[in-house]
Amino acid sequence: MLMPGGQNSIIIVGGANMEGWASGVGSDDLDLIRRAGVLLLQREIPDWVNVQVAQAAKGAGVPVILDAGGMDAPVPGELLSLVDIFSPNETELARLTGMPTETFEQISRAAGACHKMGVKEVLVKLGSQGSALFIEGGEPIRQPIIPATEVVDTTGAGDTFTSAFAVALVEGKPKEECMRFAAAAASLCVQVKGAIPSMPDRKSVMDLLESVQPPFILNNGARGQIRRIQ
Repeated sequence: MLMPGGQNSIIIVGGANMEGWASGVGSDDLDLIRRAGVLLLQREIPDWVNVQVAQAAKGAGVPVILDAGGMDAPVPGELLSLVDIFSPNETELARLTGMPTETFEQISRAAGACHKMGVKEVLVKLGSQGSALFIEGGEPIRQPIIPATEVVDTTGAGDTFTSAFAVALVEGKPKEECMRFAAAAASLCVQVKGAIPSMPDRKSVMDLLESVQPPFILNNGARGQIRRIQ
């Protein structure tokens, strides 16, 4: 349901995706996953399916990203142990850890709790506050939002952010650039109504990034542009 200001409220039929699965993931599907550049998962399907495909990806050296959206239940330790990057929003992070996430300091501590669960990188979506990547043993990487001209519909913005991050990651971009690319994609997403139609193409994302890149002064006094994702 779309509410004033572009915010959304999701209605679900709980368990609708839990039935009708075969006893295991097919060998052709597992082979496809082993050849992938990255595996992006979410929790609207049974955890055992996620575990099977994550095991296949992990065994082939394919990075695994788990978006926390979906099932409102603890994430099994077996699944978390296979995840390279865990991506919750602050509400999901609080639910998973049982810790408050109202301030950045609290979010940092909750991300640290995820590290203790075995996840080395936690990518937290913070809505209007942007996002933050917490890498175990390192300093957080913060990315502010790229303001939208008009917020029409926020449905799918989190999915767009995580998937765009995955695209940049598989292309070998530094994590800071991955987050900026994702922020641009999410900014474009909220300006269009509908979850699927609002997901932008690469050209639109690159055009937006180029338009918001601030110039900087080189050592020789010349003006340049910050290196962007190609």
